Amino acid sequence: MRIFSLKKGDLVVKSITDYIKKNEIRSGVIIALGAVTKAELMLYNLNTKKYISKMLSGVLEVGNLIAVIGQDPEGNAHIHPHAVLSNENFDTFTGHLKEATVGATLEVVIFKSDQKLQRYFDSEIGLNLIK
Repeated sequence: MRIFSLKKGDLVVKSITDYIKKNEIRSGVIIALGAVTKAELMLYNLNTKKYISKMLSGVLEVGNLIAVIGQDPEGNAHIHPHAVLSNENFDTFTGHLKEATVGATLEVVIFKSDQKLQRYFDSEIGLNLIK
């Protein structure tokens, strides 16, 4: 298990991806809690095979961030992150996290796995899925 935190202004997905590459973590699970000031969440439309995105800004609580660590079809380290965010009215938003900016801190826990997790492109679904 690895535990670290991100600081105000850090890009969440980029920073975590950089960390797993630097530490050669090839598969596992990430959980994180904290706050962000802006985020882009996405939802995949199975009919059009395209993502719809929503930009959020302001004070956003990260109620949950979970991600699977694996390798993309080219063998590069990759995370598949989803997040549950809420605003000051306690409106809740969830989806695939494209990117977010840390507002105060983000506490990140990585559970490393010895199992190799490789993805392949499924043309019927239009996404990279786990083999």
